[in-house]
Amino acid sequence: MVKNFEQSLLDLKNSTVDISVAEVYRDVVSVQLCFSNGAKLRADYWRLAKGGKARLSSFDHQQQYGLPKPIDAIKDLQEHLVGKRVTDARLARETGDLLFEFTENLNLEVFSFTGYEVWEIRFPDGTAEYSNHVK
Repeated sequence: MVKNFEQSLLDLKNSTVDISVAEVYRDVVSVQLCFSNGAKLRADYWRLAKGGKARLSSFDHQQQYGLPKPIDAIKDLQEHLVGKRVTDARLARETGDLLFEFTENLNLEVFSFTGYEVWEIRFPDGTAEYSNHVK
């Protein structure tokens, strides 16, 4: 099962994404990515890195951190990733995290902190995988 899953992730290469809010609870925003090949990912815990440095995470949504206004994590994620192409997509087998590399040295890490469903991905062929099933 994981082998087919890993191939489905590889099939995301060269696709682009549209990004929207999946859900907001407490101070964390969960995101939905719709890939141009038809795949859809919902992720509760994620981090965007640019140039190898952490830029933004799901935990930053609506935090102010001394800025003039609270952070809109989804808007910032959209500004960074919409229009960029996926150059690699893979599963970190030890942790169950998903790792997406995009053009312009952008990386999206989708975390699997627990044994519960914190991300879900559905592929165009109708198959799906949940974070708690890939470890």
